[in-house]
Order: sequence, then structure tokens, then C-alpha cells
Amino acid sequence: MFLRNREGAWKLEPGWTRDAWSRDPGPHAFGWTWCLCRDRATGYVVIVLATSPTLLAHHPRMDVRAFPNQSTAFEAHASLGAVPIDPSAW
Repeated sequence: MFLRNREGAWKLEPGWTRDAWSRDPGPHAFGWTWCLCRDRATGYVVIVLATSPTLLAHHPRMDVRAFPNQSTAFEAHASLGAVPIDPSAW
């Protein structure tokens, strides 16, 4: 799992990766997948680059939307505004 840092660079996020693999150790298909992950408690949305389309298939605290490419994911994220919060249920 990769998340963007404050400078906009992609960074491996060990906590997210461990969490995903501990919930579902696989096997997983390989394939870069762009996702928007919405925290159910706050509505805050982050953009995530996952190494498998199945790693975030089921998450107990987040709603996940997968996108076919980076530009589509970034457009959807940008449409949420400067503070990407979506209070609606996904």
C-alpha cells in the first residue's frame, strides 16, 4: 500500500500494508490499483495505490472505490474539494 506524503511523493505505508495482509493473507492477484478510501467514522477520503485489487476488497472501517487509472482516481479525489470529506455513505 502506497500513500502520498505532504510533498506529494508516493511512500510505502507499512502500517496499512500489514493491516491489509493480516486481514486477508491471500493469495492475491498482482495488479496496481488506484483507490479512494473513505473512513466511515469521519468521511475523510485518501487516495491509495495498492499492489493488488483484492487487498482492500473488504475493510472493517473504510469504504473503498477502485479506479481504472491514476487520472480518474485523482479527478474523483479532487472533486471532493480541498479537504476531501464525503459524508455520504458509499
